[in-house]
Amino acid sequence: MTSGAYTMRLARTLYNDVYRAMLFNENQQPVAHLRIVPNIPLDRSQVPEDAPKVQAFLLVIVDDADINKDNLIDFEECTSYALLKRFSTEVVNFQFCQFYYPSPAFIFDQEGATENPVM
Repeated sequence: MTSGAYTMRLARTLYNDVYRAMLFNENQQPVAHLRIVPNIPLDRSQVPEDAPKVQAFLLVIVDDADINKDNLIDFEECTSYALLKRFSTEVVNFQFCQFYYPSPAFIFDQEGATENPVM
């Protein structure tokens, strides 16, 4: 990653508060397909007085990405920067992104593949 900047195409889904994003590198080549779920805490008036204070964050489900052990940290930093910049507003200021990478076993179970897939 030379400049570390990602551009993004964002779309709403048919679910409440779930978005799809496609990230592109500086050469406009696709880098990742993501699902984003904003997690906004309840208003303090809706929780008990002794409830802990929590911060708003973005849950980022990485469906597909061009990452490996050598560029994972750069990927998460650049993605977080792009998403936090895009989603934060005057009303809600998201503090961080929490990344989730579905395991290959989970993907195979969802697609109805055999127990020992041949790759």
